[in-house]
Amino acid sequence: MEDELIKIWQSSPEVEQIKFEKSRLMMDMESSLNRIHRGWRYMLIRETLAGAIVIPVFSYIAYTHPFTLTRIGSVLIVLGVIYILFRLLSVDRQKPNNYAETYLDYLYKAREVLGIQKKSLDNVVYWYVLPTYPGLILMLLGFVHIPEKIKWILLAISSTIAMTIGVHFLNKWAVKKNFIPRLQKINELIKVMEE
Repeated sequence: MEDELIKIWQSSPEVEQIKFEKSRLMMDMESSLNRIHRGWRYMLIRETLAGAIVIPVFSYIAYTHPFTLTRIGSVLIVLGVIYILFRLLSVDRQKPNNYAETYLDYLYKAREVLGIQKKSLDNVVYWYVLPTYPGLILMLLGFVHIPEKIKWILLAISSTIAMTIGVHFLNKWAVKKNFIPRLQKINELIKVMEE
């Protein structure tokens, strides 16, 4: 069956072969992009669930805790998490519509969306980590006058720094492994389509 299809394809006019090749390339690209979008959606779900836990917990701490620095820090953490969720949702809304556009328009939009997602992952320290750090530091400083808590404060700060380094390198790895090759493929496909 496969040999017969190859013979039919080879015997068809060159224009039809090119159309078939473009269609196959587009299907491969759509499949590849769908995996990226699915991964982004799972990340958004994880972060939303984490936010659904963090926001009430730190709101409760801000409301009930006796130390002013801890209260201020908790409020800043809640605001930082809300900012992170809005940032992720704004990136998620920009998906290419593969039904209403031509192949070339779809590729331009896909390149734009992948570029935005890549930039977000490249800059994760600035928009994901830094908004919550001041709140965390202030919250922990609220306990500094209790000598027994100093070890725990240092442990919390050092583990947060270690997690930040891990998040940074994990996102850089994801960009290198997933986004850069797909962006290169999209650029190649755009070049082919424009010719």
